[in-house]
Amino acid sequence: MADLEPAKLTKMQTFMAENSVKPQNENNPIMAHKFGADPAVLVYNDTVYIYATNDMQQVESNEGKEDNRYNKITSLTLFSSKDLVNWTDLGVIHVAGSNGGKGDAKWANNSWAPAIACKKINGKDKFFLYFADSGNGIGVVTADSPEGPFVDPIKKALISRDVPTCREINWLFDPAVIVDDDGKGYLYFGGGHDPEKYEHPKTARCVALGDDMISIVGTPQVIDAPFLFEDSGIHKMGKTYYYTYCSNFADRAPSCDKDKMPTGVICYMTSENPLGPFEYKGYTLENPGTYFGPGGNNHHWIFNFKNKWYIAYHTQTLEKTVNLEKGGYRAVFLTEFAVNADGSFPIQNATREGIEQVGTFSPYGKIPAATFHSSRNVAVSANQTIVAVKDGAYVCIKGVNFAGGASSIELNCVPGAKKGCVKVCIDSAENGTVLGEASLEKAYAEGKLNAVSGIHDLFIVLAEGTELVDWKIK
Repeated sequence: MADLEPAKLTKMQTFMAENSVKPQNENNPIMAHKFGADPAVLVYNDTVYIYATNDMQQVESNEGKEDNRYNKITSLTLFSSKDLVNWTDLGVIHVAGSNGGKGDAKWANNSWAPAIACKKINGKDKFFLYFADSGNGIGVVTADSPEGPFVDPIKKALISRDVPTCREINWLFDPAVIVDDDGKGYLYFGGGHDPEKYEHPKTARCVALGDDMISIVGTPQVIDAPFLFEDSGIHKMGKTYYYTYCSNFADRAPSCDKDKMPTGVICYMTSENPLGPFEYKGYTLENPGTYFGPGGNNHHWIFNFKNKWYIAYHTQTLEKTVNLEKGGYRAVFLTEFAVNADGSFPIQNATREGIEQVGTFSPYGKIPAATFHSSRNVAVSANQTIVAVKDGAYVCIKGVNFAGGASSIELNCVPGAKKGCVKVCIDSAENGTVLGEASLEKAYAEGKLNAVSGIHDLFIVLAEGTELVDWKIK
């Protein structure tokens, strides 16, 4: 990090820094400085990782002047958190290697809608990231770390239209994956419908994965998901497997099920077997438009973290917040996932306020600068540094626990970037208590802090042009 050159921000990075707003009392979207969609969640070593379709790449390609057509997306974006309200921007995972992409999957033109799994192979944890190459195949890349680097182990699609039962699928995309208690893996995918087959399109599939997680065993089985549109999901509660998906947008008027299945909602089916057959039970998450106004498609991932269930999904609220010229660009939301005593799912309560913080945030030890709950006039560079685009820019870290006190803050900035003053406040950036200041005359600075204890929201306030790599409170 010490050898970094000052960041050259793109027009859209600066635009998002200046226009995104996320109040202290709102935890959604999880990050408001960039777009991301179709969240896939991995819980590993007390950390939650969210992999998302990199809608920001599409925004950068047209500066928000065109609707999202997804055709330029060859990478995924990655975030992590230990408390579900403060997130670290871990940057971009390059996946597709064609269509201008920089990833190792040279055969792929796009990377959409990821699915992620971890499995111990030969005594070592391996990570498997499945992705959709547009609507024409499912690929897999692997890594030894949840953050990558990811490489393509088979140099071709794992699921193509040459696979039995897959040729007739309208959209060969949107994978979901589960590693069962016995270590066996299963893959789910598919979507779309012909005009006359919208009630029972039969375009979802499930198949067992090989022990290596990069091959399939047997023939993909049909899941008869009523009114299927897209977005396969899979999770297990107790001994029951839940297949979840987004319903389609066909006119319900001719259907006898028109009152049971709204458009664009997350539906669920259950089975005692990971490969089904699955039985339809109902729907559980309304379309984002019902909750927030802006609608669009629905895409989700249900997961358990520290003995609570959550659902990650996306909305199109952020594009409205920043007043983007065109639309279809998504951002990730989280909400607690309610489950009835009998294992059925009620309609979920999705809000901008989102979920409660899980525990508190420890400021001790090196903290990447691109870790925050919210920000103002701060851009995150391609190197995951933060850059102040105006004086008084700040990042807010929520629920910081000062149980160990505080005497100073150490700051590591990019040599050559504009130097300025960094102010440390609690509770508010504008009128909160100032703990101290540090002058960034060199690449490293240390500022003394006034005594503080308890739990507070922490604000690091930056002068224009300041570029911060990381920080640590002592």
